[in-house]
This record gives sequence, C-alpha cells and structure tokens, in this order.
Amino acid sequence: MTEATEPKQAEIKKKPALKPILTGAILVLGAVLIFNHLQTFWYILLVALGFGAVIMIHEFGHFIVAKLSGIKVEAFSIGFPPTLLGIQKTEEGLRIRILPGSPPQPAEDDANDKPVEQTETGTVFTLGKGGGKPSDTEYRVGLIPFGGFVKMLGQEDTGAVDSTDDPRSFANKPVSVRIGVVAAGVIFNAISAFLIFMIVFLVGMDLSPAVVGDVQLNSPADRAGIVAGDRIVKVNRESFVDFTNVVLAPALSAKGEEITFGVEKADGTRKTVSLVAQKGAMAGMPLRTLGIERATSMTIERGIKDPAAVQLIYDTFGVKPGDVATTVNGETVGAYWDLAGKIENLLLPKASVGFDRVDPATGATEKINVDVPLYWPVRRDNFELEYDMAHVGGMVPRIEVIGAEAGSSSGWLARLMSLFKKADVEAEAAPQVEIGDIIVKIGDVENPTYKELREVTVAYEDKEMPVTVLRGEDTYITFTRTPKRQRGTDRVILGITPALDVAHPVIAGMLEPGDGLETPTIPKGATVTAVAGEPVANFYDIARLIRDNKGETVEIAYQHGEERAVASLAIPQDTAPINAVSQPAMVLPFEYLKETYKASGPVEAVKWGVKKTHMFIAQTYVTLQRLITREVSPKALSGPVGIVSMSYKIASQSIPDYIYFLGLISSCIAVMNLLPLPIVDGGVIVLLIIEKLKGGPISPKLQEAISYAGLVFLGTVFLWLTYNDILNLLIH
Repeated sequence: MTEATEPKQAEIKKKPALKPILTGAILVLGAVLIFNHLQTFWYILLVALGFGAVIMIHEFGHFIVAKLSGIKVEAFSIGFPPTLLGIQKTEEGLRIRILPGSPPQPAEDDANDKPVEQTETGTVFTLGKGGGKPSDTEYRVGLIPFGGFVKMLGQEDTGAVDSTDDPRSFANKPVSVRIGVVAAGVIFNAISAFLIFMIVFLVGMDLSPAVVGDVQLNSPADRAGIVAGDRIVKVNRESFVDFTNVVLAPALSAKGEEITFGVEKADGTRKTVSLVAQKGAMAGMPLRTLGIERATSMTIERGIKDPAAVQLIYDTFGVKPGDVATTVNGETVGAYWDLAGKIENLLLPKASVGFDRVDPATGATEKINVDVPLYWPVRRDNFELEYDMAHVGGMVPRIEVIGAEAGSSSGWLARLMSLFKKADVEAEAAPQVEIGDIIVKIGDVENPTYKELREVTVAYEDKEMPVTVLRGEDTYITFTRTPKRQRGTDRVILGITPALDVAHPVIAGMLEPGDGLETPTIPKGATVTAVAGEPVANFYDIARLIRDNKGETVEIAYQHGEERAVASLAIPQDTAPINAVSQPAMVLPFEYLKETYKASGPVEAVKWGVKKTHMFIAQTYVTLQRLITREVSPKALSGPVGIVSMSYKIASQSIPDYIYFLGLISSCIAVMNLLPLPIVDGGVIVLLIIEKLKGGPISPKLQEAISYAGLVFLGTVFLWLTYNDILNLLIH
C-alpha cells in the first residue's frame, strides 16, 4: 500500500498551486465589483445580515434549549453547506476550518506541529496551542445563506439515526424534552418578532396610517359611504391599526364575511360600517378588496438617495425631493385627494401644479409651477364594471396609443428570446404601433371603442391581427400584431396602453342609453363640428360646451363622409353628462402619507409589540387556511426570490422599514415552521407526539419515507414559488 501511494504523493508535490491563484483572482475580482458598486453591495449585505439574524435566532432557540437539556450539539450552522467557515473550541485554543474540499497534503514534518493543515474537510488553522480535546460543537457559516441548522447527536432530518447509548443523544431524551427543543426555534422567532416591534414602537416608526386616499367607484367602500380623507380607527375588534390592517382584513376574509370598520369623518364624527370584500372587475391580483387606496402626501419623495435619480426627476418634472404641492391651476389644495380630484375634473390638455420649495440653507420658500400634461383614460376605474366607458355627453372618442411594447408579442419569453436571436432586418423595418398613433381599424372593426378593442383582441388570441393606425394627420399604416394572454390573469393583451383621442372630435361610438342620459344617434366615425352652435376643434371644446349648457337641449352638428347632420342632446341638470376624467400623463413622484407610531412608554410599546406579533402570526395562519379553501390564490404568494427582491427594495429605501419587515418575516417563519409537514419543526413534533402515544418511534423505513416525501413536497413548492417570482420579475 505504501509503495502504491508514494508515486502519487510525489506527483502531487509537482502540481502547481492553482487553488491559491484562483482564490486570489476571485477575491480581487470581488473587491473590484464591490468597490464599483458600494451602495448596491451595502444593501445586499443588509439583506443577508437581516435574513441571517432571523435564521440565527430560530436556530439559537433549538441550540440553547438543547444545550440546557444536556443534548450534545455537534454543529450550529448559519447557512447550508458547503461550509465556508467552521470554528471549534479546544482545550488549548481554537480550531478554525475554512473552505472544505481540499485533499490531504503530504507533509515532510509532523503536521500536528503546524498551525495550518490541509484536510478532507478544509484548511484548518489553529489559534493558541490548538491541541487537546475539542468541544462538542462546531460553529459554522454555510455558503447558501437562506437557511441554517442545528445538528444534534441522535437526530436526523431524513430518517432515524443509528442507535447510541450516549445519554446526550437527542433520541435518548424524553419526548417532552425533544418537543421542547424542536418548538424552541418557533418560540424564539415569535419572541424576536415581538422584540423587534416593541423596540420599533418605543423608538418611533413611520407607517402608512389607516387614512383613505381614494375610493374606487361602486366598490364596497364606496357603497358604504367611505370617502377619501376618512380615517379607519377600528378594524373588527382591533383599534391599533395602520393601513396594513385595512388591506389584510379584506384580503384574508372568508367569502361573504362581514368586516366592521370604525370610520372617523373629516369633521370628527364617527360611524361604524359593515363591508363585504369582493374581487374587482379589473383586479390585477386574485384577492378580495374593498376598493380603498392608500393615502398619498403632497410632498415629493424625500427618500430618493441616488443623485442620478434626483436629477432625472428634476429634468422630467422640474421638482426636487421635499417640494410640497399647494395649488392646481391657481386653486389651493390641502390634501392629495383634493389635488387628484381637481385634476380629474379639469378635462384640459395640461394642469399647472404649484409647489413650495424651501431652501435648506436660508429657510426661504420659493414658489414654482409645473405644467403636467394630462390624458383621458378609456374607462372609469369602476370596481364592478370592466367597460365603464368614458364618454362626453354619450359620445365616445377614438383610441390613441400612449404606451406600446415593440414587436408583435408582448410576452416575457419573446422579449427574453430576442436577446439571443439574431436581428431580423425585415422584421425591424416592418411598421409597428407607436406612441401617438390613433387606432382606426382593428380586425374588421373600424374606429373601435375600448370595448370593441378588447373583444377583437380576445378573438385574435395567438393569431395575427390586422391593425390600421393614423399616424400624424393623414398617414395611415397597416400591420399585424399577435395578442397574447397576460400571465397570471385571464386577460388577452395587445401590448399597448390606450387612451382617448381627445385632440380630434371624431366619434368611435355612442354610449348605450341609460343612466338618465338620452344619447343622440350619431354614426361611428363621424366628426363633430359644433355644439350649441359653437364650432369645436376637439373634445376639450365639446366637454366645455356641454358643461356650460347643463339643463339645456343642445344641437350636435357633425359630418360623416359627405353627409352633414344635426342631433339633439338633452343635458341633464343633476346627472353628470360626462363620464370622462383626466389623469397626469407623467405621474409626479409624491411619497405616501406617513405618520409616526410612537409608544408613550415601555408598557405601551410592549402592548403594541404583542398586538403586531399576534396580528402577523394570525394572518399567516389565515392565509394558509384561505389557500386550502381556495379563497386566496397561490399566485398572490411570494417565494424566496420575491421576498429577497422585496427585502432589497425596502432596505434600499429605509432601514427602519426593513427592520420592521424582518419582524414580519420572523412572525411568518414561526408559523411556517410549525406546520405539520415533514422536515419542518411542526412535522417533527407530530412524529414525537405519535411516538409518545404509541409508546415508541415509528419504523426507520417509514420515517425515511415520510421525510423524503416531505423533501419532495417542499422542494416542489420552493421551485414553483421561485418560478413564479422570476416570471413576475421578468414581466415587471
């Protein structure tokens, strides 16, 4: 044996030391990348440290209770293998293991006399004398950060272990002790969540208050009489509320379940209302809601830290972080919902928004005005109706394109594949839809309304659809596009953002009779030339004249081809004859309304900490229950990629918000680990209870079968959620 191995050892000595070179190169490359992206690296490090802390607390619960119970803990690891770092105390110093996988190296002298040794488990350093008997536990850091474990003697995740007579074995401890050890991780996560929330509220935390920013038309909140500016002071029996409660209560409610809101009106009066959450007609997520939007402040976002982003906002809008909106077209506004309401009712090409800008050096206030271009959406944001068509006196304008994706396919896969596909010169040269185009024909329908556009688009799913647009004043272009189904919804999309063509007084269709408005008969494609005897050049003029003649019957003069005719329109006095609204074409970056939630003292901080921890734990359980009953769609969930992406976004915006988010994550981990599933803590507890009732553990083969089945199930869920997260990131 010795003779056979000597040549191999000699050969090893002659091999060049490539590993140190590669390691050095990787370290240099990493240092260069970190130096060039210091801010990004810092946020990534924050995310890693935050998740590491949550995991460490969970595993520390197992560890400390195991130690106190006299169980031998062989390893305590933050992160999963391969192990990057291992530290173990010895009688005479420390044993430090770095980067596993190196084969044993021959030594001319006694390796035990050296401070550095290559072993099969890695490079081992010794501090102090390093000799003597090692302690029970090696403390490790693994390469894969999203996890961790405590390895106890006599305990395995994938089945039974070899029996041992060692009294320190996990398997040799009473069932009650083992349940305590397993449950300790969950308990420590709940305790850590409570401590996070308690400290956060003791210091003071800025949260979105339960203030109504907007209410969707015909939504449950609208029908209950809730309006923008109302404050929700109680959700069911909970009086310590922020906007999270307003969102989660309906999302997690059972079908038909009543939600009770205590509502404080602007004048200080209070009333109690009962609401039943529903899924909106145009809801992007498969969740039940009440139609309440979060409140926005009047201040331009102050948390923007990237100088390039600040400059871009200034170049685009003419505003700076901290500017406060005060007027719209010269009229004073005191809240964002007032500002938004005035802009909606303008029905003009642009709005002049006034801002106050305070000089931080002198404290002087400068008045500035920003012209914000407006557009008219094709439909009202109606909770119950997909086709609440925007109109002016029953007249529906044509469709203008204000946003478009290039190419015939709007799917993420086509966009991804285009990165690897050789450019097709003919395809690039082929005409495609552009911003500013007016759709004059789609399929066989001329001058389609939004409803007709949607119907034809659905009919042409995955098929080439002819589209004709008016580009400029007199250029007509025809091409084809292929509508695709939007992932995660039942909608088939064309890949454009439609708006009303208000620059031309051409009618795409007439509103169907009803809602107290007797619509005149005007043919599709007709051009309105006058209203009430006054010439009109666009729908801005038409809207102004209809508003000016409320309660009157006016004549609408129009031309259709060579035909000139007049139709009568009876404009009601009380019922709004105009269903169109205007919206900013460029959304000013206002920050959300925030209020500081600060406890009056430690006692109240403890109380609030308990309430928040209980709320998030209870809501996690309710979410799981709603998933089982299919009242919440799995598509509404985020997996590891989505959570990390969300964590990075929150950490880059606000450190206090990220700490608060970690409290939420810790609460959720406590629940998820207590589920009665194999591998996780809850599944282990179930097996231990069975062992107690049965008088002995189940067979090793059955344990292994259950464990591997659990691994397959959890692995499948993990992969599905990851797949879902990646697709959402690609799409958005």
